[in-house]
Amino acid sequence: MKLRPAFATLTLALGFLSGPLTADAQQTDDLPTRVTEFATSEAPDDHFVGSEEAALTLIIWASVTCPHCGSWFTNEWPIVKSELVDTGKLRVVFREFPTAPADMAMTGFRLAECAPTEDYMSMIEFQMEEQKNIFKSVQDGFGEKAYGVIAEMAGMETNESITTCLRNPDITAHVIDNANRARLAEIESVPAFLLNGQKYKGASDAESLVALVSDMEEMGISTLPKDIKPADAHAGHDHE
Repeated sequence: MKLRPAFATLTLALGFLSGPLTADAQQTDDLPTRVTEFATSEAPDDHFVGSEEAALTLIIWASVTCPHCGSWFTNEWPIVKSELVDTGKLRVVFREFPTAPADMAMTGFRLAECAPTEDYMSMIEFQMEEQKNIFKSVQDGFGEKAYGVIAEMAGMETNESITTCLRNPDITAHVIDNANRARLAEIESVPAFLLNGQKYKGASDAESLVALVSDMEEMGISTLPKDIKPADAHAGHDHE
């Protein structure tokens, strides 16, 4: 598969996208109604895993270029998924928030969006787990090959299909919507977590999350307990 023309398009087309996502470019006064309505609750355009019957919903904002996000999805997410999501205790919504370098983040998100809906999370998981290798490939001049693998995983086999994906304005709008939702939810670092619409500031390791969700389920409560110990304030990744 020859990807050079598509990757060149990608590099040129996505470089400007960091602009609309910066603090100066955001306007919280006049956000579309559909964004303000779903800042802390599941939106129609959200990507999710888990049962609709789950009593608890965890919204996660993360970036495929954020090292802390990569670490969390590599080490903690598999346990959270198997013990909470697969057992029907927790529904998880994933929201994109591109971090630097914005062109790489947008590339990864765009390719994931163009995969079949049921494969979206596996595309995100792959990029999180392979984050260091993807960065190294780009730094060494082999970014075309690294993103070519991701494009193939997403089901794109021609330059035309890749270029169409990368130029899709609806994907840009979707990601910017989620960045706006993050701002309205007062998200300041990623990965960030909202549990049933409440910002979760406790430890985000799998053991802590499994214990919290299991306890809440056992007690039959849907709001966060007030005695949760805050996590290290420097544990997140600043997205500015």
